[in-house]
Amino acid sequence: MVKRTLIIIFFSCYFIHGQSLDWSKIHSNREFSISGVAKFQKGYLVVHDNKKKSQARLSFLNSNLEIKELIWPEKKLPYDLEGVFKSISSNNKYVVMESTGKCYTLTIDPSDFRIDILNTFALPQIGGKMNLEGINIFNSNQGVVIAYGDRGSDSRASTIFTAFFNEKNNKVTNINKMVFSLPKPTKFKRNIGDIAIHANGDVWVSATSDPGNNGPFSSYLYNIGNISKEGYFQMNHPDLLKPVIAIDDQKIEAMVFNENNLVLMKDNENFGSTMSIFKELIRN
Repeated sequence: MVKRTLIIIFFSCYFIHGQSLDWSKIHSNREFSISGVAKFQKGYLVVHDNKKKSQARLSFLNSNLEIKELIWPEKKLPYDLEGVFKSISSNNKYVVMESTGKCYTLTIDPSDFRIDILNTFALPQIGGKMNLEGINIFNSNQGVVIAYGDRGSDSRASTIFTAFFNEKNNKVTNINKMVFSLPKPTKFKRNIGDIAIHANGDVWVSATSDPGNNGPFSSYLYNIGNISKEGYFQMNHPDLLKPVIAIDDQKIEAMVFNENNLVLMKDNENFGSTMSIFKELIRN
């Protein structure tokens, strides 16, 4: 308990509001709002939660924040992509996730951005009204750990699942789940907008307020717990689940750690997408 208390005291000095961050415009069109991000080459692979046939699903965002839509190789497009993570075993292999828990394992050619779909699989134990919005993986000493979560609502707590994940056959085993609700936001809440995992095992989520396509939005970033070197998730005590960062007028649905920096991207619906980097969030 003492260790966790010290962590929260340390993080409290980082508590800021969104206007303290510098936001860079990515795209003003709602079609290119971003709902998930992973590192790719010198930029990022981003997913879009579009549902219509003519709309983008997957894009490459370069270091100049120029976005390039990638061509999905099949006639039937994925529906409502909400997450993406990079494989540990291969540089150009990724998994993208629909809100239903259906996942696509794919490779992307770095020379021409051609997508090849290797297979699909379904995340286990998804049911009821669950709507997944976050997914990520962590390389533990006992194997790859996958974490995925239901966003929740004002009336429904969220569930985060952690399990061991075999990247060769997509098997998800030894599943554990934690049900929780975060204190902020208090209205139009989604406890999980995305999940980011630092190399030290700390698990971060963005909790968002989403009243509709025109906002007003807000986001709160939390460190909810840690995945040990052995691959087991320990959630912080409920009394310690307090927001580290409060961000006004932004709906953060995409996060990824780049070393100790946390990259943030938004899905602000009718207002499009922007990006910011919270530098040195984690100090060694």
